Amino acid sequence: MAFLTRNGGSQVFQIRIPRRFDPALTLAPIRLTLGSLPNSQARPLATALAGLAQVEFARRMKEVTGQTPETVRDDVARSLKAAMPVLLGLGALKPGALSPAVADKATMAAFDALFEIGGQRAAGRGVLAEEGIHYEKPFVEALRSENGARDLLGLKRVPEAPEAGNVDQRFAEMADRLSGLEQSLLARLGPAPGEWRGRLFSDVADEAIAAKIETHGEDCGDISSLRLRRAMFIALIGDRPVDSYSNKDMQHFANRLSWMPPNLTKKPGFDVAQLNEIIDANKAGKGAGLAENTIQSYVGRVRTMIVRACNEARLQHGLTEVPTIPVHAAPPMPRLAPDKSEIGKVVAAGVASGFLSDAMLPVLAILTGRRIGLLTFLRREQILRYNDAWCVFPVGTQHVDGVVTRVPAKSAASLRYYVLNDFFARCGFIAWAKKADGPVFEHLMRAKDPADAAQKRMGRLYRTAEVDPAIAGTFHGLRSGKIRHERSRATDGRALRLQLGHAIADEHDGYDPVMTDEELQHFAEAPMPEGIDWSLFYGLDFEAFARKVPKGGRPKKS
Repeated sequence: MAFLTRNGGSQVFQIRIPRRFDPALTLAPIRLTLGSLPNSQARPLATALAGLAQVEFARRMKEVTGQTPETVRDDVARSLKAAMPVLLGLGALKPGALSPAVADKATMAAFDALFEIGGQRAAGRGVLAEEGIHYEKPFVEALRSENGARDLLGLKRVPEAPEAGNVDQRFAEMADRLSGLEQSLLARLGPAPGEWRGRLFSDVADEAIAAKIETHGEDCGDISSLRLRRAMFIALIGDRPVDSYSNKDMQHFANRLSWMPPNLTKKPGFDVAQLNEIIDANKAGKGAGLAENTIQSYVGRVRTMIVRACNEARLQHGLTEVPTIPVHAAPPMPRLAPDKSEIGKVVAAGVASGFLSDAMLPVLAILTGRRIGLLTFLRREQILRYNDAWCVFPVGTQHVDGVVTRVPAKSAASLRYYVLNDFFARCGFIAWAKKADGPVFEHLMRAKDPADAAQKRMGRLYRTAEVDPAIAGTFHGLRSGKIRHERSRATDGRALRLQLGHAIADEHDGYDPVMTDEELQHFAEAPMPEGIDWSLFYGLDFEAFARKVPKGGRPKKS
């Protein structure tokens, strides 16, 4: 949309909220009245405001928490209101306009006043906050003319020199000066095509991957994902300077991904060099493509690297909008609390397998509501008796064979302790676990990525149990089942968040984020969910289950 429009005799600056903050475009654009300025003055001012708005939007991309489309719009509007009087003052400056006798003092006084006017307007309070009154005009005039400066300082006016040349010549000179200012502002916003100053995307991505390795280690699960996204973006869009990429490029990337066959990268022999051919063939056959969330993940990772590289180099990036996900991409499926009888089949199949991970991971998830990554890294010494309840106290890192391994916790809240149901003591699991230190699921911890190995085993277990995916959901859906079970018990919301490892949104509830003794007992003594034969666990030889090691490779097809 155009940045400049009119309302009666006044020029009005306007800019729409980017789709990444307002996907449905429900909010009205930000609009600021500039006053009755000629186009030659209003255009560079609007350009500067647009550039500042894009900077503010980009900055808020990093501030994910606590934002809504409305708060983003209001915050950016306040920033623009604060800046506009100062921008008017900057536009009025010209060499030699003020004599040395008044220049320094008048300039400092004028900009002090313009900053104050902008601050009061942004805050919406103060004697200078009324937007209908142009309090900034005398201060802008003080920057533009000798007598304006003298009026501001209370000094005697001087006779004005007769203006040379005709009116047309004076307007031509003014237009040239404003055009120069406009070009200067445009140059700050970004170079013209062919004048890109950014580094190649491949170099930027390699640097981001190296930084990730240095911070999180080579075994971090994100490393292979970032390398894959780097290769795919270059294959589909090309390797160019980061400031040359546009909204059109990112939209094309999203469109191409929407025709990429699911799980393509996991197939043996996948070659990224053939990606375009594979996508073209799949599109021609109208085959299934990547889902909406997967496309957003691919685009988001690449976009973050490009924007960050531009910001660090003080270059204007061209990615001002979030790509629209093609309509044929599958939307996200809602989380479903699993059907009671179906999840009973999964638990029975886990016990029948003879593997400790298959038998206990589903039950731990059902009764604690914790994520599979955290449960996979459960260690025996973390199970402690605390205020008459058995609890697990996770840690963020573990030392395995002298190597520091990061536990895949989603947030700091995920590392809070959680309560084990007394069932684990009754069936003998805790007594077995307390016999020694070390990982509970030792064979999973031997994998390069234990959490990923556990996820694959659970997927295989669900298939072995022959459950209906439509009502059984996935392993992650067991968290939804825990939430539903606790809601049926009218469990306090704060206590449930602590048990699940969710953040406490309310500032007051966040103080002393631990459970009371009554809440500990509430979870420890919780009734067992229906649909599961809990007697299967009584008398189990947990040591024999733990010693049984899965064979490598995929199971043979029957």
